[in-house]
Amino acid sequence: MRTVFFCLAVLTASLSRMAGAAEIPPEFWKNDAQGWVVEAKECGGTLCAYLVSYKMVHEHPPGYVPLDEKNPDPARRSVPLCGLQLIGGFKPAKRAGDWDSGWVYDPDSGRTYSGTITQIDDKTAKLRAYIGISLIGKTLMLRRIADDAAPMCAAVARAPGQ
Repeated sequence: MRTVFFCLAVLTASLSRMAGAAEIPPEFWKNDAQGWVVEAKECGGTLCAYLVSYKMVHEHPPGYVPLDEKNPDPARRSVPLCGLQLIGGFKPAKRAGDWDSGWVYDPDSGRTYSGTITQIDDKTAKLRAYIGISLIGKTLMLRRIADDAAPMCAAVARAPGQ
């Protein structure tokens, strides 16, 4: 689950389509290194993404539901990770297919980062998440996967508008 916040790369969902389309169909992006999947879609004119699948790092008892325990808002610490919005606010960058000006939330630390997304090709994106300047951060690669290849975690109701 470490570095789940980088799923913002999922933001690249239809990178080239977002700039000219009013609505984007949801797409799924996977980080093979950490084993998590996000669902990316259009949210109020920007790109956002929700956590839909992840690998458990340690064994847990049946029925265990990971929560957003490190959220800086104590009222949100009981929210399940499954379905949690991890990225938002990304807008098309000047270079076609790229994104910037968004935010990425890392539930492992409870911190929110700035980020950029660079499209490598139709099925690959590079996500750079950082604090302050992009030189201080981390880059992850994401791969677009088919809807039926996205293993889903337990269904979680999202708030209206999510």
